[in-house]
Amino acid sequence: MTNFDSQIRVERDGLLRVSETWKLSNVTGTFTRFVVTRDHLPDDVDHVQEIQDLQVKSGGEDKQAELSTDGDVTSMAVADISGNTELDFTYTVKGAVAQTLNGTEVRFAPLTGINLTVQQANIVFSTPEVSHVSCFAGAIDSNTPCTLAQIGETSGPTFQQQSLPPGNTVRMTIGFPEGEIAANSIVEYRKTLKRAFSTDTAQLITALAVLLLGLIGLLLLYRVRGRDQVDPRRVVPASLFSLGNDTRIDFTPPSDLRPGEVGTLIDERIDPVDVTATIIDLAVRGHITIIELEHETEYARPDWELRRVANAPSEELQRYENVLIRAIFGDGDSVLVSELGRQVRENLSQVQDALYDGVVKRGWFNERPDRTRSLWATIGIATTVVGVIATVLLALFSTWGLLGLALTAIGVGLIVVGRYMPAKAPAAGRVLGQVAAIRGELLEMDVSELPTDQHAELCSRALPYAVVLGGSERWIDALVATDEDADEDEGFPWYRGPRGWHLQYLPDSLRNLTTNLTGALFAR
Repeated sequence: MTNFDSQIRVERDGLLRVSETWKLSNVTGTFTRFVVTRDHLPDDVDHVQEIQDLQVKSGGEDKQAELSTDGDVTSMAVADISGNTELDFTYTVKGAVAQTLNGTEVRFAPLTGINLTVQQANIVFSTPEVSHVSCFAGAIDSNTPCTLAQIGETSGPTFQQQSLPPGNTVRMTIGFPEGEIAANSIVEYRKTLKRAFSTDTAQLITALAVLLLGLIGLLLLYRVRGRDQVDPRRVVPASLFSLGNDTRIDFTPPSDLRPGEVGTLIDERIDPVDVTATIIDLAVRGHITIIELEHETEYARPDWELRRVANAPSEELQRYENVLIRAIFGDGDSVLVSELGRQVRENLSQVQDALYDGVVKRGWFNERPDRTRSLWATIGIATTVVGVIATVLLALFSTWGLLGLALTAIGVGLIVVGRYMPAKAPAAGRVLGQVAAIRGELLEMDVSELPTDQHAELCSRALPYAVVLGGSERWIDALVATDEDADEDEGFPWYRGPRGWHLQYLPDSLRNLTTNLTGALFAR
């Protein structure tokens, strides 16, 4: 490449009209020249230049040229070049004039990354009045001055560079006084996390304001819709025991409360302990017999047979209790705990439905707690998804990503608050007060005061409630204390031990039973 000659006219509107001649020798194939058209500035700002109206001629004939931009560089490729050739390029450049404190500047790099040595490059500008010029040659960020950079007395600014090595760049700056040349910079912003989630005053204050309003809204929502309409500190005199005829003690839970209902009322959800306590309660009340099977070896996994009692008491069972019995036994009269299996788990939802419907029917809740939680969880998830989508879109196309994060945080807050949205109705107030009294009785009552002839019966009846409310160890120990000899024990009417079993084994037996029942009913 012997010479590169360029004439550039700077229009008043900032448009550059470029004419250049390339003198090539001994070439073959495609000749490609490059122009830097994107300048990276601080604060994620880019100044972009657009090359338009490209025409290439050789010997007066038009040549096909391909214009493309890749990253910071725009390329102009001319195919089918051979021998000694002179190429004439004409094109316009938009966006090369930037505003400065005292006027405007043309910033242009017409020579970039040519893979040949340019023996001499000559660039002459045609411009109005000029205030200053500069030129640098070498790497794209080089501060090495060009061979020549001057403001001509009879011509415009002139630049020259001798022996420009392959891959090097010539960058020129020409300054103009205020009002001579209009700025036409094309400004784009780089996609960075810092910019997408800008903490500038407007973005930060707006995001914090939305987040604060969201938190206030969540608090108000909970106070209006989720707060219980009862005083949880209220205690109403109540007892599981009452004096019956002939000085006997009757087991009379207030409001005919059942352990499963008590557990559901307290924490507004059906837990595994509520179901296992219900099974034990049904056994104690004479509807199921729990039979612990003999252990094949000391280390064998224990198992139990649940047997339906044919002549069970005629008391009316709650709907959820009937559904639970059907789920356990199906059409049979007995089942092993180890074989409860899929059928019970598949029907467990019906038990939960019946229990939730039961606490609503009693007036303790205005609507089913599980459906309330599900509704608000759905709203929270939808809000979170909207927030995530908004965050992505705002981060991609603006600097307001923090606003999307604030919306996402509100959605997550809805999911969390939704867990506490089931609200107890006023009718539950008295029952909760009774439950508080019963819990105190289970934890503090002197069990030895119960009549000796009714001790095992009354402790057994209280045990399912203690499983739910706490203090079950005390009542199990009270049952163990009824063993007054060293002989093996059969157990109780509701719980039968294997051969060689003693009441002192009851704590471990019931603990293992609870664990295995929970696994059989709730394992996935």
